[in-house]
Amino acid sequence: MKLISYFIIGTITIIKFPFLFLKYFFIGLFTIITIIPHYVIIGFKFLFQKNDKTTTKKNIELENKIIPTITLTLSIITYLISIFLLSRWFVQNERTKNFTKSLNSTPIINQEDMNKDTPDQYKDLTEIIPKENTDQNFEINTNYINVNLNYYIQKNPETVAWIQVNGTNVNYPIVQHSDNEYYLEHDFYQRKTNIGWIFGDYRNNFDSFNNNTIIYGHNLINGTMFGSIPKLLNSTWFSNPNNHYIKLSTKTTNSIWQIFSVYKIEPTTDYLQAKFNSTIAYQDFLNKLKNRSSYQFNIDVNYTDKIITLSTCDNIGTKRVAVHAKLIKIENK
Repeated sequence: MKLISYFIIGTITIIKFPFLFLKYFFIGLFTIITIIPHYVIIGFKFLFQKNDKTTTKKNIELENKIIPTITLTLSIITYLISIFLLSRWFVQNERTKNFTKSLNSTPIINQEDMNKDTPDQYKDLTEIIPKENTDQNFEINTNYINVNLNYYIQKNPETVAWIQVNGTNVNYPIVQHSDNEYYLEHDFYQRKTNIGWIFGDYRNNFDSFNNNTIIYGHNLINGTMFGSIPKLLNSTWFSNPNNHYIKLSTKTTNSIWQIFSVYKIEPTTDYLQAKFNSTIAYQDFLNKLKNRSSYQFNIDVNYTDKIITLSTCDNIGTKRVAVHAKLIKIENK
């Protein structure tokens, strides 16, 4: 069935792309021929007339022949570059969507099946395994996810964790590089792309967690990566208590984090501090994050807590959306 599904998706993509290409090609060509040269020529005429009131016949011929040719040539070059960039974006976008679908369609293995032999066809797949909830204080669905990262570590040794954010599309492996620039322009397979990937701050340790463990991702218009994180600013998201949890699975632990603050802010790095000189400084930091929240989660945070921070752009791209959650449950693998 999966082979048939992939074949159908591939066929649709192949059919759809030429139609989009032709559509934008003819729209752009029409624009180049009818609009752009016309207004550019008017501008050139204005400049020539302003600087030389005794325009000769030779100047007029220059305006009527050479300038339109140059303008048209530059317009075509610009248009072809735009077509190339649009095509590359479309291919990268489809590649990301298909990879995301393959992640989210990974079979879930139930707890009662854990004592059975794993079928061969599942051995190289991510195993998302719900755990029994033994804490009687949790009335909400806060089961762990237990992800076997070995398959993805083989594909990318910089894989450090898996993140799942309730009420969003976020369900991805997290990678980490030696700087915070690399995965802004590289995907999970380390291919150059402006889509990037979900990545952890280079200062953080995902084996033991810092006071503030920071995770970044682009806000993509198709909802992938952190494109659904701005949904946390909607009242419909907040009104469902099951949405207030983030789940992480690392190579050594499974953990659950409860959101205590979400907000939109002007570009700043003051919420991206990973280490602190004193408990007082850390408590002041936590108080600042909590007071910024667009909603009152009524969750206490103090200097003994560890938190995670999700950071992305808003839907316009001029501001930042930040999400903060504190560690409430953890188990060793």
